[in-house]
Amino acid sequence: MRTGTLPFLLLFLANLLGATDYYVAKTGDDLNDGTEGNPFLTISKAASIMEAGDVCYIKTGVYREVLNPANGGTAAAPITFRAFGEDQVTLSATEPLTGWQAHEGDIFKAAVNMNLGRQTMLFFEQEAMDMARWPNNTDDDPFTIDAMTVDNGTASSLITTDLPSNIDLAGGYIWYLGAHSGASWTQPITSVSGKTINHTANDITRWPFNPHNPTVFRNGNRGRFYVFGALDLLDYAGEWYFDDGANEVYFQPPGNIDLSTVMVEYAARERTILIEQPWIVVEGMTIFGGIVNLKGDNGIIRNCEIRHGYQAIDELGNTDAQVAEGALHVQASNILIEGNLIEGGSMNGISVQGWGGVSDITIIGNEIREFNTVGNHSSPVRCRAPRSKMLQNTIVGGGRGGVFIPANDCEVAWNDVSDCMRINNDGGLFYVVGNEEDKNTSIHHNWFHDSFGPEYADGRCAGIYLDNDSKGYDVHHNVVWNISWSAVQMNWDAWNNDIFNNTFWNVGGAMDVWLNGRVQTGNRVWNNYADGGTWKGQSEENNLINPMDPFRDLVNLDFRPADDSELVNAGKFIEGITVDISGWAPDIGAYERGWERWVPGAPRADGVVTAVNPFLASRVRAQISPNPTSGMSTLNYTATASGNLDWMVISVDGRVLQSGRKLQLTPGEQQLQLDLRLLPAGPYVVVGRTSEGNFAERVIVR
Repeated sequence: MRTGTLPFLLLFLANLLGATDYYVAKTGDDLNDGTEGNPFLTISKAASIMEAGDVCYIKTGVYREVLNPANGGTAAAPITFRAFGEDQVTLSATEPLTGWQAHEGDIFKAAVNMNLGRQTMLFFEQEAMDMARWPNNTDDDPFTIDAMTVDNGTASSLITTDLPSNIDLAGGYIWYLGAHSGASWTQPITSVSGKTINHTANDITRWPFNPHNPTVFRNGNRGRFYVFGALDLLDYAGEWYFDDGANEVYFQPPGNIDLSTVMVEYAARERTILIEQPWIVVEGMTIFGGIVNLKGDNGIIRNCEIRHGYQAIDELGNTDAQVAEGALHVQASNILIEGNLIEGGSMNGISVQGWGGVSDITIIGNEIREFNTVGNHSSPVRCRAPRSKMLQNTIVGGGRGGVFIPANDCEVAWNDVSDCMRINNDGGLFYVVGNEEDKNTSIHHNWFHDSFGPEYADGRCAGIYLDNDSKGYDVHHNVVWNISWSAVQMNWDAWNNDIFNNTFWNVGGAMDVWLNGRVQTGNRVWNNYADGGTWKGQSEENNLINPMDPFRDLVNLDFRPADDSELVNAGKFIEGITVDISGWAPDIGAYERGWERWVPGAPRADGVVTAVNPFLASRVRAQISPNPTSGMSTLNYTATASGNLDWMVISVDGRVLQSGRKLQLTPGEQQLQLDLRLLPAGPYVVVGRTSEGNFAERVIVR
């Protein structure tokens, strides 16, 4: 251990070993002292008294409360909430719904006050159900929208040839997606007259209602709609309706099922977690049905499952076609979001505020799935904070774009993004809009693929979309394939963008621009390959268009050049981009023939190491399991670079009790077996040093 780290380490140990462990269990009592033998009943009790360095171990169970720590930690001694050992812990914003009575036919009702406004939601077996609607969601796919086309309309009405007769839509809503299909809106229904639905008026002279309104005819139609939120629309399995005047909920469950034998829950709280203090760590839990809201700096959300965190209808009359909230809503700086599964939401997955000084967000190693079923400008990841990093994530499923990071000095790298643009048109898997300044943001070593846009629009799904005045982006070593529009699209005053060493296959075209009377300048396009289309830069060098497959093994997504490919040795040296070559000149495209094949995305469940990344140097995060332990535990961490591990087990009084070294570790998941059986019961610290940094983890021997 280097001597320069010793003072910090001693301070760290003093804080860590002087801390208190608290325990929470469903068999506990908040009048207990919170020890393992006498645990608290609620997480809230522990959160109300914990101080810097304390750890709360939560045992198996569903905890229906909001985690809101009263105090903050420090850099050397954060406050930590984690699942006990391998226990299954769920923190839920829902409450069970019982007392069902037959209403009529297959519809049941129950008395409950479940009014959360836009977040009012019913869950059946932990899946979000549909508010009663027409047309029905017959394919159980929220991204296909199951809507009807519009014949005509005005700023405050829609006219359609198809509308059920004798239905009362009072108190209901209309959802509308214009023929342009770029964004949707939702408005309250004011009345219905024949086939005309009247609603709160939109200002159709302003975006987003212009061009998204029924007076605009495009792509052979005037848009599409559905209506929802009225009792008369409740006629299909999986639909529900809430009468907030009578405090009654109506539900037609899937299948002919006894509701007393299944779990039906309603959203009772907006949030599952509200962190307003600094240096708080939450790890290893399932979080269900409510927003994780981070307002305290230096927080960590690690190794959690966040499911259905933000299910809501769109903001009514939304004048900017976007919302601030998400399943994980970040309103603080220096936040680490690592190793989570974040799944299911009507709008944003991770949403990071871009004002109030928020900056330096790290989003690494997460799997993020199925967001934006509303079809507005929401994304699985939407981050406006400068100096943010999005690294090694897997994103699958989005109504519009996959990643939206328009902030300064950011890095988007080693991510796998697919299956987006399922509702909207005119977007991309990576999508930004710009302004007058260069962003100095790097987009590199990503896969963007398999997204086509909906069939009712004109298929404008781009891979990397630098929209309206985007400037100063560094786009290199990305692979874009199986998309319906441009691999790279640049609009208006797009300036100073570098498009280097990218591979584009089975795309609508290599690049395109829409100037709209503007001027593009300073865009350099070098060393790129595409199977068709043209290049659109002010400097174009060493690029190749050829429809013949040039890859080593396309079927298995090995995009390295084949030995006899035209890509080999056909590129030019680019300072800061050309890192290593296997021949006398760089190869064209995202892969060098002699490189090890890199595969981006989050670590896979089957243990396959994905991103092989020689440049990534993130903070080292280790975890010991089981912890507490009876003597045998495993320390796990991820190495993103090759190197050695030096480790020690240290006692309360600072004595080194065990130590060792593991040599020549390759990148990937690492494990260190700890045999602590000969140590007396009590707290210890396992410290380590790698080429990427140091870690220190407290372990309890029982």
